[in-house]
Amino acid sequence: MKLAAFLLMGTVLLSTLATAGDGHDHGEAAPTAANPNAPQRLPDGSVFLPKKTQRFIQVRTQPAKLETLPRSLNLNGQVVAGMDASSKVQALQAGRLDIANGSLPAIGDKVEKGQILATITLTKDAQEGTNQAAEAADLQEQLKLAELDYQRLQGLGELIPRRDVDTAAATVRSLKARLAVFRKGAKGVTETVRSPISGIVTASYAANGQAVQAGDLLLDIIDPSKLQVEAVTYDPALPANIAAANVTIGKQTLALRYQGNSQQLRQQALPLRFSVEGETLAQLAAGSPVQVTVQTRETLQGVAVPAEALARNPSNQTVVWVKTTPEQYAPRVVQYQPLDGERVMITAGLPDGERVVVQATNLINQIR
Repeated sequence: MKLAAFLLMGTVLLSTLATAGDGHDHGEAAPTAANPNAPQRLPDGSVFLPKKTQRFIQVRTQPAKLETLPRSLNLNGQVVAGMDASSKVQALQAGRLDIANGSLPAIGDKVEKGQILATITLTKDAQEGTNQAAEAADLQEQLKLAELDYQRLQGLGELIPRRDVDTAAATVRSLKARLAVFRKGAKGVTETVRSPISGIVTASYAANGQAVQAGDLLLDIIDPSKLQVEAVTYDPALPANIAAANVTIGKQTLALRYQGNSQQLRQQALPLRFSVEGETLAQLAAGSPVQVTVQTRETLQGVAVPAEALARNPSNQTVVWVKTTPEQYAPRVVQYQPLDGERVMITAGLPDGERVVVQATNLINQIR
């Protein structure tokens, strides 16, 4: 009995010693249980995604459908000005530039075809001016003599043939006309500079009153409604195999019309020229880099999905996400090729009939 009481007292004492006082912490708090209904990555790599979250991030899926699709490839290209889309305004003769309205159009200004941009007062050297002055003085004297001769013949009346009077009158008129031309030239002949096309000024190189030489560049003008796309390929057989082409600018995809290719390589690449069907590239500047998607006449079996359906897993492999149950999504490692500016073609890794995530793919891919 005494032994039992002693053991009981020992147990109480040990429990009292083991109890911490106020303000003391001898261990971490028990972990809070995770919310089983929250989006989470499962051990097998799939993702649990409740219906409420699916609606919130606007998940959209579509069934995978195996189709016969054209083989496509992406080409690097740039926006270029067509043959009739750009112009260089130059001085045709040497002289002094007098600009209409006080200044040449600035960069970004619109000009119309035939619009007067400036005038050039043609210059002449000192020797040329001296020669013209001497010839003008000589013509002046000839005109005086011709007028006296004409007056004398008119005074003779019927004593001379009428033909001689008419000849003298013609000589006076001719000398007057020549003298007028020389006097106009002495004041300076001007040449009018007009815009050869309608468009936007992209560069201005001259100022009012500037002395220019024949061939000096005054303005660069581009018509943005006639811009084209030039791409390059290293496959000489591609031009004969092009079925369609397009270019994506932001979220807009524009159809392209194949114009032709150069017969001369440029840095071992073959330039291809495309124009835009029904639209313009006015929102881009000449020289802007673009990516051209070319569809060939060859076909492949694959599944067409939007480009935003693709994602990257931690191993940097290309994956798509498929819906396996109402609230579970699994990744599929796939191989793909470009199809057009908005879609890609899955050629391996995606069985026919699976529901592929085509919207909110990146959000699902980020769940951990």
